[in-house]
Amino acid sequence: MKRRTKFDIVIAILDVVSGGATKTKIVYKANLNFNLATKYLTFLLEKGLVRTNSNRYEITKEGKIFLEKAKELQI
Repeated sequence: MKRRTKFDIVIAILDVVSGGATKTKIVYKANLNFNLATKYLTFLLEKGLVRTNSNRYEITKEGKIFLEKAKELQI
């Protein structure tokens, strides 16, 4: 089984939060544990690709642009 790259994990998370998601939903849909999800969500928040609204995470305009470009690059 091939390990996912950090890039693949970021894309998976952005896909999940594109419709708004709680951390629990992100963990299950992106197939991560809570510690890893927290690490990546913190990174994405710092980069401005996601934002929080109450206990939900949402993708930002910049995040949508990044996700579109990233999907074009994926093989």
